[in-house]
Parts: sequence; C-alpha cells; structure tokens
Amino acid sequence: MKDPYEVLGLDRDADPDRLRARYEALRARYGEQRFQDGELGNEGARLLSELEDCWKVIEKDIARRESSKKYGGGWGEIDSLIRAGSYDEAQDVLDSITDRDAKWHYYQSIIFYKRDWLSESRSQLMIAVQLDPNNAKYRESLNKLDMVMGNPSARATDVGAGQGPYAYDDDMYNERYRQQQQYQQQQSMNDAANTCANCALCYCLTETCCACARGCS
Repeated sequence: MKDPYEVLGLDRDADPDRLRARYEALRARYGEQRFQDGELGNEGARLLSELEDCWKVIEKDIARRESSKKYGGGWGEIDSLIRAGSYDEAQDVLDSITDRDAKWHYYQSIIFYKRDWLSESRSQLMIAVQLDPNNAKYRESLNKLDMVMGNPSARATDVGAGQGPYAYDDDMYNERYRQQQQYQQQQSMNDAANTCANCALCYCLTETCCACARGCS
C-alpha cells in the first residue's frame, strides 16, 4: 500500500482537520468518478478503495497523536490507556514501540490479561521473565497469574496477600482467584462425595454377594 499521506498529498504532521478535509474532498471526487463509463470509472473505484484503506491508517495515527498529547506519550501513555479501559488504543501505542524488550512484553501481557486472554498473557509474561530474570515484579506477576489459572506449581507464599498480577488489577485478580478457589473446593467436595458413593456401592454389593452365598449354603 502507498504511503497514506502521499495519497492525500499532505505531510504527516498536517493538522487533523486539514487531513480530514482533504480525505472528504477526495472521497467525493472518486465517488463521483467511479460511476463514469469504461476505464475512468474503474480507476475511480480503485482510487476510492485505496483512499479508504489509507484513511483507516491515518485515523489511527490521529487518534494516537491525540492520545499522546493527552497522556504524555510513552509507557505512561500506555499505562493511562489501560487504566482507562482503552485497550485498543493502548495496543496501538504499544505496537508503535520497536524495541521489544522485557518491559514491552510485560505491558503486552497486561493488555491480554485485561481482555481475559489469560494463556496469551502468561506467554508474554514468560518472555518478560526470560528477558529480565532478575525483575522481581515480573516473576511475582507470573506466579500470581498462575494462581489465577489454577497452576499447581504456583505457591501462595511467594506472592503478596491481596495483590493481583498487576499493580492496578487487584480487584480483578481477587475475584478470579476467589472463583478459582471455589471451583477447586467444589471439585474436592464432588470427589469426596463420589468416593463415599463408590464405597457405599461396594459395601452393598459385598453384602449382597455374602447374603447370596449364605442362602446357597
């Protein structure tokens, strides 16, 4: 795809209102041209399709710039967007960072976690820990996430009481961990009930066999 700004004939730092006005003018021009006969109409349809694809990219750029002005840019911007529940915007800003270091994967794991993609979140945390094995925050977050996911290798003594996998996710973590604990307790109760039922069945069968044996004798 061509450079979106070249398609509009404007620079990347052009004012958003100017970009939008140029897009609307070109859309009207190509929209009219596509209804003409022959190759001219085909060219209008092609240009309109190209314009729409380019505008999707430019719209994301505009939103990212406005978000950067609002939150200050960088990791602080990503953090603020996550706190605000703007996960798509946070992902866009994260994707714009080319240095995929441990911190990058840590923030990617947070976004996945907030979307309830726990397995993907854990995979990103594993990468963060591998890239920065001495980072206690990453290792603690991984262990907490394992607790949420019911991983038997996770140890509650390794994590802070009442703390979630991420600094601003305590409530979500506590609820998920409570649900996991309830599920495990219910499973234990079901297993115990099944064991008792099996024992009672075995006892009844044994008594029946014995009674039959006594009757036959």
